Amino acid sequence: MDMIWQDLCYGWRMLVKHRGVTAVAVIAMALGIGANTMVFSLLVGLVFRPFAFAHQARLVMLWEHQPEVGITRGSVAPANFLDWREQSRACEQLVAISSGSFDLSDGGQPERFQGYRVSAGFFEALGVKAASGRTFAPEENQPGKHQVVVLKHSLWQSRFGADPQIVGRAITLNGQSFTVIGVMPADFNFPVGGGEMWTPLVFEPREQTERGNHYLQVMGLLRPGVTMEQARADLGAIARRAQQEYPETNSGRTIRVVSLIQDATRGVRVAVPALFGSVLFVLLIACANVANLLLVRAASRQREIAIRLALGASRFRVMRQLLTESVLLAVLGGVLGVLLSVWGLDAIRGVPKDFSKFIPGWEKTGIDQTALAFTLVLSVVTGLLCGLIPARTGTKLSLNEALKEGGQGALGTGSRHRAHRLLVVSEVALSLVLLVGAGLMIRSFVELLRADFGVNPANVLTLQVSLPGERYSADQPRINFYQALLGRLAGLPGVLNVGAVGTLPMGYNYQSRSFLSIGQTVFPANRRPSVTWRVATPGYFDAIGTPLRQGRRFTEQDRAGAPRVALVNEAFAREFLPNQAALGQRFKCDDGDPFQIIGVLANVMNDDMEARAEPEVYVPYAQDAWRTVYLVVRANSNPTALTSGVRREVSALDPVLPVFNVKLMGQVIDERLSPKRMATLVLGGFALIALLLAAVGIYAVMAYAVTERTHEIGIRLALGAQSRDVLKLVISQGLKLALIGVIIGSAAAFALTRVMSSLLYSVSPLDPLTFTVVALTLTVVALLACWLPARRAAKVDPMVALRYE
Repeated sequence: MDMIWQDLCYGWRMLVKHRGVTAVAVIAMALGIGANTMVFSLLVGLVFRPFAFAHQARLVMLWEHQPEVGITRGSVAPANFLDWREQSRACEQLVAISSGSFDLSDGGQPERFQGYRVSAGFFEALGVKAASGRTFAPEENQPGKHQVVVLKHSLWQSRFGADPQIVGRAITLNGQSFTVIGVMPADFNFPVGGGEMWTPLVFEPREQTERGNHYLQVMGLLRPGVTMEQARADLGAIARRAQQEYPETNSGRTIRVVSLIQDATRGVRVAVPALFGSVLFVLLIACANVANLLLVRAASRQREIAIRLALGASRFRVMRQLLTESVLLAVLGGVLGVLLSVWGLDAIRGVPKDFSKFIPGWEKTGIDQTALAFTLVLSVVTGLLCGLIPARTGTKLSLNEALKEGGQGALGTGSRHRAHRLLVVSEVALSLVLLVGAGLMIRSFVELLRADFGVNPANVLTLQVSLPGERYSADQPRINFYQALLGRLAGLPGVLNVGAVGTLPMGYNYQSRSFLSIGQTVFPANRRPSVTWRVATPGYFDAIGTPLRQGRRFTEQDRAGAPRVALVNEAFAREFLPNQAALGQRFKCDDGDPFQIIGVLANVMNDDMEARAEPEVYVPYAQDAWRTVYLVVRANSNPTALTSGVRREVSALDPVLPVFNVKLMGQVIDERLSPKRMATLVLGGFALIALLLAAVGIYAVMAYAVTERTHEIGIRLALGAQSRDVLKLVISQGLKLALIGVIIGSAAAFALTRVMSSLLYSVSPLDPLTFTVVALTLTVVALLACWLPARRAAKVDPMVALRYE
C-alpha cells in the first residue's frame, strides 16, 4: 500500500509539473468519458430501467396480430379481451386500458385533461399504491359504482393546489360527479403519454360481445415461473379457438405477447446501435489521443527511466509508475467528464415536452449511483488502455544509448514511432467513420426540412374541440354545431381560411378503417387492408394547404343523405389502384353504401416523418360526423392572436365546451422532427469532438517529430535546403498517415453505416457526396495540423539547431 501511495504522490507531482500536457490529456479523456457516461445514463433510464414497478419482470403487453395485413400491434376488441382474461392460465391478471378525455369543470371555464379508463386489477398488476387515499376496489368496475377517480400527482398539485383534503371530494368530469379516492405517487406515470387521471373501465352489455371495434390496450401479469414461451402457447391456443368460433371477426387474428419493457422502449432501441457506436468511437479516439501524448511524455523522460532501470528498478516497477500516472489522468478526466455529461443531459432534456412525454423514463434520466460507478470503472479502464502502450514502449530501451544520447532519435525508427503512426492512423480512421455517420444524419435532416410535408404550416393555428356524447349523441346536432362554429370563425378579423379535420396530420393520433373492397378487388376476411381515415369539412384543405392533384374537393353539397364520396391521397391510388384512374372508383367498408373517389390529394408526411407516405382517405364531415375534431385556422399574420377569439366563439355556442391542444401547425411539425433533430445534434456533437481530437493528435505527433528532428533539420538547412523543402518533408509525413487513416476509415464506414438505414430520410447510407466531403474535410484538417509544426520547423535557425543536442 505504501508503494502505491508513493506512486500516486510521484505521479501527481509529475502531472502538476507538466501542466500543459496534463490539461490537454484531461480534456481529451473528459470528452470521451463524459460522452459515454451521458449515453450510459440515457440507456439505463430509457432502455433497461424505464419503469420501477414491483412486478416489472413479469409484466407483458398483449396485442392482436394480423401478419397477413401487416398489423403487429393491433388494439384489442372488448369481447376478445374478456375471453383472454377468462381463459388464460399463464397470466395471473389481465387488465384493459382505454385512453379518453375528461372535461373538468368547477364553475369556471372547463378544462380538458387526458386520462385512462382501466379495468380491475390495473394498479395491483403494476404493484403500486396510492400516495394518498386508495386505488380502485374490484366492485368499482361495475355499472353504477364506477364514478370514482384517482388523480396523477402533478394534476393534484397544479389544478387542486396540493389540497390535503382532496380524497373524498366530488369533482365534475364530463358533466358527471366523480369522487376522488386517491392520488398517485409523484413518479407514477403509466401508461406513458400524458394521462392525468384514471377511472374504472366498465363494459356495457353490448360491448361485452363486441369483436369488431378494437380500441383497448391489454397488459398481463404472468404467474410466477411462467416463461414468455409458455404464455405465447397459452394465449395462442385461445386465439385459435376464437378463429374457429368467430371467423367473421377473428379470422387470421393471433395474439402477440411481448415484455412491457421491450414494448415500451421499441422506439428508443432503434437509435441504440448508432448512439452506442458513436460514443465508443469517441472514447477510442480520446484513448488514442492521450496515448500519443503519453508516448511523447515517455520519450522526453527516457533519461529518467534509464537511470531508474540502471539503479535496479524492474521494468514492471517503472511500468506500474507510468500506468499510475495515466490512471490519475483518467480519473481527473472522469470527474470533469461527469460534469460534462450532466450538462449534456440537461441540454438533451430540453426537447419539447409533447415529444418527451411519450418516452418512458425520460423525466428521471440523470447521473445516478449506477452511472457514477460506470464512470469510475470506465476511467480506470481508460487510464490503463491509454497508458499501456506508452508504458511498454517507454521502458523498452537500450540503457547505453539512452544514457549516452538522451534518447533522441529520428521519427520513423523504433517501436515508439511505429506506435505513434498506428495511433494517428487509428484516430483518423475512427474519426472518419463518426464524421460520415454525422454527415449522413445532417444530410438526412436537411432533406427532411426540404421535403414536401403536404401542408403549408405558415400562419396556421390548430385547436381541438370535443362535443360531449350526452348532448351531441346524434350526427345532426354535431354537424349543426361545427357548421355554425366554422361560420363564426370565418368572420373573425385576420382569418383567411378555416376548416375542421378529425385527426391532425403529423399529430400523435390517428384513426384507421379496414376495407371490404377497393375498385374491382375484393379482400378476404383475413386480409382486409387498414387505411388511415380522416373526416374533413370543405374548407379544411385550403386552411391546411394540402394541394389537390386530380378531381375536386368537398363542397357543401356533400352532405348527409347525399351519395357518399371520398378523397384519397397519391399513396392510396398508387397502392390500391395502380395503372388505372382513381377518379370514379369505389371502395366499400363494413357499414352502409360504398364511397366514390372524387379527387386525389397530395401525400401528407406520415406521423413517423418517413419517406414512404401511407395511404389515406378523407370523407366529408357531414357524412361521418365525429364528436372530436381539430379546428384549423389560417391567418394573414400572427395566428396566435386568434386564440382568444376562437375560445369566445366556442363559448358563445356552448359555454361548457373546452378548447384544448392549442398549437401552431409549425409547432406540431417541429415536435415530430424533435427525435431526428436530437439524434442529429448528438451525433454531430460527437463527430465534432472526434474531429477536434484527431486534429490535436496529429498536431501533437508532428510537433514531437519536429522537436526530435531539430538537429537533423539544422543540418539540412546548413547544407542548403530551402524552407519549402522542410515544409514539404514534415507535411508529407503527417499527410501520409492521415491519408492511410482516411482510406481505412472509408472502408470501415462503408461497412458500418448500413445499420443507419432506418434513421435516414431520402439519403443512402452509402451517399457518395457525404463520403467525399468528409474525407476532404478530414484531410484538410490533417493538413492544417501538420502545417503548424512544419512552419515552425522551417523557421529553425541552423546554428541553434546544430547545438540542439
